[in-house]
Amino acid sequence: MLRAVDARAKIGLLVAYSVALFCTGNLLGLGVATALLAAVAFVGGVPVARLLREGAFAYPIVGFLLVYNVAASGWLAGIAVALRLLLLVWASLLLMALSTPAELSEGLRRLFSPLGRLGLPVRDFATSLSIALRFMPLLSEELRAVRAAQASRGAAFEDAGLVRRLRANGGLMVPVLVGLFCRADRLAAAMEARCYGASGEPTSLVERRFSAGDGAVLLVGVAACVAFALVP
Repeated sequence: MLRAVDARAKIGLLVAYSVALFCTGNLLGLGVATALLAAVAFVGGVPVARLLREGAFAYPIVGFLLVYNVAASGWLAGIAVALRLLLLVWASLLLMALSTPAELSEGLRRLFSPLGRLGLPVRDFATSLSIALRFMPLLSEELRAVRAAQASRGAAFEDAGLVRRLRANGGLMVPVLVGLFCRADRLAAAMEARCYGASGEPTSLVERRFSAGDGAVLLVGVAACVAFALVP
């Protein structure tokens, strides 16, 4: 059911959820936000284990922020910052799981189409943002592939001391970034071969209209986000 919702409504819900995450000031509100995200994943037929697996690329950053904020402001503040970032990553991955890149690109283009009258490159911006969202699960795949390759060569990711494991995980960044740049080069070549940007106005095979049902889903979702943001 959620997969059939207009991409503009889903993008609006992601924005509302992200804003609400940074408006809630306690762990209870973040707990409600976590439950809400899990419920949406269940209704949409997206396994929570998939979100946890695809979000692996963000865990080193989250761990660093957790340690830094715990040292600076205490456990509660550190957990809150780390949980906000995790929920934001998982919510973005859920949006990608419930939509295709084409739907997101078209939804973003329609959302920002009024800015196109001012001469802004709305189409290019929408395409860039949808590609960035598409690269989030690809980053997780690249990380797993590099980790498996280095583990087969004897890298100490599991049975070793803390220092050796930190060095092993730190060594993942360069090959992961190289792999992503290679993917980006291939994508740029493919877009150029298909004459991206040659036509003035993009066309769509299926013209999607924003229905009353899409509006109802958006209103209910925004109300739920406001509710957990206001949890005392």
